[in-house]
Amino acid sequence: MSEEKKRNKLKDYLHSLLRGLKHVVLHNGWLKFIAVLISVLLWAGVISQDETLTRDKTFQNVNVTVTGADTMKNNGYIVVSDLNEMLNDVSVVAAVPQKQYENAEASAYNVRLDLSRINGTGEQEVKLLSTNSNTFGKVVSTNPASVTVNVEDYIVRQRIPVSANPEGNVPEDMYMSPLTVDPTVIAVSGPRSLAQTISRAKADINLDEIEWKEGPFAENSDIKLYNRAGEEVNSPLLGITDSSVPIDSVLIEATMLPKVTFETGEMIQVTGKVAKGYEIKEVKVSPENISIAARQEVLDQLNELPLEQRTVNVKNLNETTAFQLKVQKPSEDAIISNDTVTVTVVIGPVTEQ
Repeated sequence: MSEEKKRNKLKDYLHSLLRGLKHVVLHNGWLKFIAVLISVLLWAGVISQDETLTRDKTFQNVNVTVTGADTMKNNGYIVVSDLNEMLNDVSVVAAVPQKQYENAEASAYNVRLDLSRINGTGEQEVKLLSTNSNTFGKVVSTNPASVTVNVEDYIVRQRIPVSANPEGNVPEDMYMSPLTVDPTVIAVSGPRSLAQTISRAKADINLDEIEWKEGPFAENSDIKLYNRAGEEVNSPLLGITDSSVPIDSVLIEATMLPKVTFETGEMIQVTGKVAKGYEIKEVKVSPENISIAARQEVLDQLNELPLEQRTVNVKNLNETTAFQLKVQKPSEDAIISNDTVTVTVVIGPVTEQ
């Protein structure tokens, strides 16, 4: 076969192949679709397995951990700015590997504000820190990148006195011993502008809401801080401790006993005759009432005020005279409002009719 015939035969073969391919492309669209789909899937598979390929992912309202507060206080400083407000709208952009894009969460980057870096008072700029993740990629940016906080000296004021602040009334038939608190003194710490104003602390107790019964009484009550002007100072920046242990309440204690009250004037008798030419003008008894608080079993046996004597003798007296009558305790643990009754006999010359 001549060379020219061979070339013509090859040319015809190529033309036939091209016509065949043209026919497949023009008349078999589903084959084209399958080919494209396979290509896309292969591409996606390759991309997802390639750790070097990343996509930026934005996280909104990221929780920022505040660290180093104790170290800062040990160094003598405290932040007075509202960090919750400053950090309530932080966003983070991270370059996340394709393979972990859907699984990535903001917590993986440990976004934090380290207060231990503060070393002065006034306005201080503190950067937001983050940690890159081997699995979920690295942080590209945070917004805001830093916050400016106000810093004051951190001080501790020792031996602030604490007292109970009763409200309401003790029932007439009950007695309550003076209220005691435990602890009696506390330490108050915080920014100098607040802590230095604190002069005392109180613990409220509403006497109208407690259960009145014989025996010991104990109740915890929140501590309230007051300045020298008597105004309450309430701030989350102030800390309260007892022997370096944080506390927020004190224990209020007392003793309750049932009580009876006697009219003293009805129990005193005046005997004897004053000197000739004189008369009794008036008899005064003070106090007019005496209360006795004791165990109920003691009061049940007490019918009258236990006086050492119930009479005063004015025989031959010609001037006003006061007598002291001793009140006896019906039991060792009884509480008497007054242990003495004073009887004053007013004596003067007889008034002529």
